[in-house]
Amino acid sequence: MCSYHYQGFIDCVKELLKVQSMVKTLQEEITEIDIHIQDSSLELVQSHESLISHRLELKNMALTIQAIKLCIPVLDLYNKLKKEMSNKNYYSAIKILGHLEHTHLPPIMSFSFASIMNQQIPKTRQTIKDVSRCDMKEFLKSIRDMSPDIGMNAMWQAQGALNIPMEHVLGRRPASTEDGPLDFINFAPIYYCLHIYSVIGEKADFSKEYHADRKAQADLTFKYEPRTYPASTQMSQEEREEQEKEEAKNVVRFFSGVVGFFVIENTLLHTTQGLVTHATIDELWTHFLHSLGSLDQFLLYKQDKPHQLLDLKLLLVLFCQTLSGYELNVSKLYKQLIDLYQKYCDSLQKVWKGKFRHVFDQDNYSPLTVESDIELQNLMGCAYNAIDKSILSSFPVYLPFSYLVPEIFRLMEEYIGSSLQFATHLDLSQTEVDDLVRKSTNELLTNTLNECLLELIKKERLVLSQIVQISINTTFLQKYSSCMETFVSSKTGCTVSDTTRARDLYGLKMFVKVKEEAKTRIHAKLMEKIDEFFELSRYNWMTTEAREYPSDYMNDLLNYLKNTFKTFTQLEQNVAIGSCEAAGNHISKKLYDIFIDPSITQMTRVALDILDQDVIAYEGFALDSPVAGVSEIKLLIPIQSLRNLINLIKQGEYDKYIAEYQPGQRAKTVNPEVLASILERFLPKDRQRFSFKAFTQNKNEKEMTQLLEAVIKKLRSLEHAGNNDGSSTPTLLARKLSRTNLNF
Repeated sequence: MCSYHYQGFIDCVKELLKVQSMVKTLQEEITEIDIHIQDSSLELVQSHESLISHRLELKNMALTIQAIKLCIPVLDLYNKLKKEMSNKNYYSAIKILGHLEHTHLPPIMSFSFASIMNQQIPKTRQTIKDVSRCDMKEFLKSIRDMSPDIGMNAMWQAQGALNIPMEHVLGRRPASTEDGPLDFINFAPIYYCLHIYSVIGEKADFSKEYHADRKAQADLTFKYEPRTYPASTQMSQEEREEQEKEEAKNVVRFFSGVVGFFVIENTLLHTTQGLVTHATIDELWTHFLHSLGSLDQFLLYKQDKPHQLLDLKLLLVLFCQTLSGYELNVSKLYKQLIDLYQKYCDSLQKVWKGKFRHVFDQDNYSPLTVESDIELQNLMGCAYNAIDKSILSSFPVYLPFSYLVPEIFRLMEEYIGSSLQFATHLDLSQTEVDDLVRKSTNELLTNTLNECLLELIKKERLVLSQIVQISINTTFLQKYSSCMETFVSSKTGCTVSDTTRARDLYGLKMFVKVKEEAKTRIHAKLMEKIDEFFELSRYNWMTTEAREYPSDYMNDLLNYLKNTFKTFTQLEQNVAIGSCEAAGNHISKKLYDIFIDPSITQMTRVALDILDQDVIAYEGFALDSPVAGVSEIKLLIPIQSLRNLINLIKQGEYDKYIAEYQPGQRAKTVNPEVLASILERFLPKDRQRFSFKAFTQNKNEKEMTQLLEAVIKKLRSLEHAGNNDGSSTPTLLARKLSRTNLNF
């Protein structure tokens, strides 16, 4: 049963037992093989491990090489950065710094040294900024010091275009003017600083800082500070002149410094992008004009020195010409120069006032005699053409005016030339220059020459002949005025038609006051001279020595007047006639006043005749027409009162005078009170003498005295009453007077 049921199992066991032996054999073989394989693969494992190790090394080497490749440029750049920093090549350094920061360092930021470098970049950048800023400050300081030399160079170059000698204004011409004004300036610091700030993105900050610094420099450059000198009341002329020269150099240095300032700004305008603009330059220019203010600050020692004012004008013209070449608007300065022109003319007029006075002092106030036409041309200058050529037919030529006239015209020519020197190069047209010169010339004539002539004519030391000559000179100055018009036109380049306007030299027509004053002075001197002659009159009112000729003083007076009036031929006719009439009036008044002098208490017929001879002499003088054009009647009318009074006394027609007193023609020129006072002189003194020779010889003295007293009484009643009171006294008195023929 077991075999039946477990045979298969038994067979399996038997098979297993057989396999067991085989397994042991196989196991042994496998063990041997394993040992053999292990022994064989040990080298392979070792080789494999070696391979893995080498492959890892190769990878690490590749990574290291790659890292080194990335780091070496960084290190090279960093090393280059250090070198550029040490060599102060900050612009290159800032560019290297930018490459490091933005290109080379980011890939290697895992390395610690890269982090350290990255941390140093802001510090290095700040160092570069600080150093470049310092370099810029040094540059600005250097150009502040160099600005006057830069400006001087630029002004000398502009002077070549103006073609005006400027050595006496600017000083010696520097040798460096052949080069440009900027050839000896290195702008590298400002350019580098600008680029550095542009690279780091702070250009706006740099521009703001630059303009702030330049504004501070402008405040100093644009402020003129006169030199200060120790106060001294004992300063010599040489010391004062030395101070003036130093001050002139100071002014030149001021303007050359301003020119240099704007030359630098203009250069930066064209060599940088956006740092300097036209707007910033215009702002600085406006600041300069505001700081400059008036030009009076430069006139400390120049108020009365035209040549120094002219030098200042030339300096300013060159200043304007130079800066206009650098695109600046200098029109406002030209306007100030026109204002300065007025001060220059005022200064000139002060100088010319002294010249006029010198001419007046040197003149002999005698007519001129010229020997030849060449001498006349040299003497008269521009006034030669105004002389009447009809008098030049033969030489020598007599000229009615004195040396004063040609000298005045010569001084006028000099003044116009000096005035024109300032009026040119002021950016004006010919017409505007002509206007300025004519205006200043008119001021010279109306203010200076007119004033000097009035001052001259009022001098008490002048004698009549000198005053007459001055009046004649004034007439010819006015007569030849057209030559000055032509002279101004020839100098300014304007045609005559352009000048025949309100700009004419009206000053030459303004001698009316001088002529009126001369007329007054001529009259006054004539009256003084007449008074001097009358002071020599010594009438003896009690004389009995008759004569039939006038007094010596009267002869001398009339002869003097005749000779004097001969010199009046060149005077204006109204002046000559007026002087003659004034002399006639004065002589008539003096004779009349002498005759009615209340201090005279007695008089003889002979004394009356002597006075009558003097009156007759004057009347003869008046009838001879001592001045051409004078009216004989006007000379005789003033003496008519005295003539009527003398005639009435000598003819004794008192009855007729009394009867016609109211309506009578003669009564208008003979005052009854005056007549009565004259007649009283013929009454006997203390009733012991009787002065009427005719009465003592032919009439009863008592009766004649009574009649004369009656006449005097009636004359006084006429003066007080004015009209006949209706009584019979006049009629009775008239009959008595007609019977006695009371005359002298």
